[in-house]
Amino acid sequence: MAQTDEIIINCGNSHVSANVFASTAEGLLLKSSGLETLHHDLTKEDAWLDSLVLGLEKLCEKMTLKGEVRFIFPGNLLLTKTIRVPHVDPEKQRKIVAFELSQKMPFPLSDLIWDYQIIDDDGVEEEVLAFAVKPEMAENFSEKMLNLGLIPKQITPAQVLDYNAIRGLLGDSDDQSEVLTINIGAKSTNLLFINPTGFLIRTITIGGNALSQNISDALGITFEKAENLKKGYFSQEIVLAEDDPSIGVIQNASNQFLARASQEITRSIVTYKRLKKGKSPQKIYLTGRGALLPNLAQYLIDSQQLQVQYFDPLSSVTISNGIKEKIKPLLPFMTSEAMGLARSLFNLNSTGSGGFTSTINLLPSSKIKSLGLKQKLPILSIGIFMLSLFPLPSIIKNNNHQTEIKEYQGQLTKELSILDEKITKQKDLHNELLFSQNLISELKNTHTPLQSKITGCWAIQDIINYIQGIITDDEIGDIWLDSFSLAKPKDKSYGIVKDATSRNFILTISGRYLVRIDKTLTEEEKRDQLIELDRTKKEKLTAYFNDIPYIKDIKRKSFSIEGKGDLFNRFFSHYEYEIVLNLL
Repeated sequence: MAQTDEIIINCGNSHVSANVFASTAEGLLLKSSGLETLHHDLTKEDAWLDSLVLGLEKLCEKMTLKGEVRFIFPGNLLLTKTIRVPHVDPEKQRKIVAFELSQKMPFPLSDLIWDYQIIDDDGVEEEVLAFAVKPEMAENFSEKMLNLGLIPKQITPAQVLDYNAIRGLLGDSDDQSEVLTINIGAKSTNLLFINPTGFLIRTITIGGNALSQNISDALGITFEKAENLKKGYFSQEIVLAEDDPSIGVIQNASNQFLARASQEITRSIVTYKRLKKGKSPQKIYLTGRGALLPNLAQYLIDSQQLQVQYFDPLSSVTISNGIKEKIKPLLPFMTSEAMGLARSLFNLNSTGSGGFTSTINLLPSSKIKSLGLKQKLPILSIGIFMLSLFPLPSIIKNNNHQTEIKEYQGQLTKELSILDEKITKQKDLHNELLFSQNLISELKNTHTPLQSKITGCWAIQDIINYIQGIITDDEIGDIWLDSFSLAKPKDKSYGIVKDATSRNFILTISGRYLVRIDKTLTEEEKRDQLIELDRTKKEKLTAYFNDIPYIKDIKRKSFSIEGKGDLFNRFFSHYEYEIVLNLL
């Protein structure tokens, strides 16, 4: 049986795109594609949905879209959590994931629509990436889509779809490679680390909006004007005079963006290497409309010392002649997520075989049920119409049936009386069950403080292990600890945890580190080198602490190169940190 066309709409923060895919004997076919820019204040999230509806109205009119649609949501609209669970049978998996998520999510799972995906499995433990959305958000979105004639069939997060697109292109021949995919969006950038056993996702809060905001601040113009200037200048639709000061402002803002993005990418790669015991990406793929920024690829080649290339998700896809030439150059940068979803749906990679991860669906269950009902409505309507044609007089042609009906009524009355007695007994059993449930709940509450203290003890042991790791960290080196103290805030007692602030502890660490220099330098050169090396050690030490999972905030940090430290004579500095921890 031939598969039907799949309409996939990618709901981005700054634009919305629609793609229609079909499966042919030669592989995937992109039948049509369209893009609309969203015109709203990108700094106000409340304005996004109304702007999206206006953009979709234009797309539906241009592309004649209607019927069942799969929607891709941006990550900033969803709650995301990564957890590790034991490797168990599939039928037990969801219960274990639900239990672990209930401890991590800021809201009860019963108040959320959630789904998950296994992103790594070593046979002992599974790494799970879970997404959730508030029901009112999904319901409101679905109603607005139905008003446009679009029937939601799936709502899935954008972050995980690049994996299927990359894996579909690489196929089985590159299964053992370590690859990093960088998808630069409007509000954030998704870093997808692909390895032989699965993949790891890290989102950094820097995207195209950050560059627009820098231009807006520097030129003193509105964010929307800065966004239009950025797009027009880099696409060469706007040509500025050579002596226009705006050129220098845009270039400076672009350089700041590249430096900050590269720094965040470097930190993520270092963290990944620590998690994967030294393994690191061998190649970087760039995708997303933010990847169109000039000099981005060369900057990453120079800063990361890795091979960098632009990812074309449509390299093995047939593109219909009906797609306008104007939009074709943009297709590789706007279709990676849609392509990943399409490959999963049609279960095809570049070699024609399967092997993709399942996709997530955050569509409310009520909408899924109503979708099935709407599909059956035409048949039901015809059936009701046919029944209405039968003559009713034939059903009541004999008045003698009234006696039989009365006798049957008396029989039903007796049965109702018996059922009423049974219901009364069931109510009594129900009350007993409620009492047992309340008793269990009270017992559970009495054990909560003990469980919290046990969790805190394990967390403290982990923190000590992390702190000990400073001494052996090659990037910091020559460091020792003088003091290590852990205390609860003065305004908190050691009683039952009543709110989130009761979980915070204050960790105070002090010590010294040695700064090694080239002794053949002159005194003035030594001083300059000491200052520069000291600054670098401060940054690496602070970055190390920021990467410790239990650290909520660095409340205070101080460094002494004189007094407690003696940088210029004995080549060491003193440091002290006061850190707020979250042990639960």
